[in-house]
Amino acid sequence: MDSLLKVEGLQVQFQTKKGINTSVDGVSFSIGKGEILGIVGESGCGKSVTSLSILQLLGTNAKISQGSIKLSGRELLGLSEEEMCKIRGNEIAMIFQDPMTALNPTLTIGEQLIEPLVIHQGYSKADARKEAVEVLKKVGIAAPEKRMKEYPHQLSGGMRQRVMIAMAVSCAPKLLIADEPTTALDVTIQAQILELMLELRQNMDTAIILITHDMGVVAETADNILVLYAGKVVEYGSVKDIFNAPKHPYTQGLLSSIPPLQEDVEELNTIEGTVPAPGQMPAGCRFGPRCPYAGEHCRREQPGLYPVEGALVSCFQYAKQD
Repeated sequence: MDSLLKVEGLQVQFQTKKGINTSVDGVSFSIGKGEILGIVGESGCGKSVTSLSILQLLGTNAKISQGSIKLSGRELLGLSEEEMCKIRGNEIAMIFQDPMTALNPTLTIGEQLIEPLVIHQGYSKADARKEAVEVLKKVGIAAPEKRMKEYPHQLSGGMRQRVMIAMAVSCAPKLLIADEPTTALDVTIQAQILELMLELRQNMDTAIILITHDMGVVAETADNILVLYAGKVVEYGSVKDIFNAPKHPYTQGLLSSIPPLQEDVEELNTIEGTVPAPGQMPAGCRFGPRCPYAGEHCRREQPGLYPVEGALVSCFQYAKQD
């Protein structure tokens, strides 16, 4: 399958008072048309920074120091802000983690939906209004004409998330980036939001990058999975292969920490320790201090990505198979 998006060797650095910290280090992946890629890992592993890098929405203290980001073969790094504005919301759209802060509290829902249609699609305001009402209907919002006149604070969390999705898909993007789209929503609304995203993939052939810490969500929706730890890729492959036979000790730990539904559990499995802070990365394998299998070699050198049964795994256990 030809890649819609291809990210190679992405490195993102932040300037802090204590010096330069590398938040994302050598991340590579690709996603084809109509494909869903799940990016998983604990908080602080680089999931959101990776997604913001694609849209070049990083803060002023951050820079993409190395790598390549290509959309349909076109290099995005180096484009002017004006050129990126034409891509954001049009070819690549994003559902942000918190719809309450992502939506403008001073504008009505209608105003926020109409603007991208006028800017990117060339609609008149009247046609954009009609289209906005239709998009709200598609995402399951009742009485859309009424909602168009309301402000974000007047809507529930699930409703605001649907509005965010409506804004994201209104211009029929090639790629949708969803950063924790179901966080803080109740289980019923979570299921509806995920079903809505799957419908978008089916009806519009939109590729989706789903960023989450919920392995269950990834198992239900994604085709492939990218596991990040401390800014590095530790495992990358199909959801089927990784869930059936996880190779990296970190991936094994993530999956074993999911409570089984079939039996009573008194104590949940956990991964000992915490993700290292960006300025305090260990020498050698970044997961080494938490890994039950780590040896001296792991503490001295960083492993590469080794092909194992169709997946890529960053662990010295598989180095001989490279």
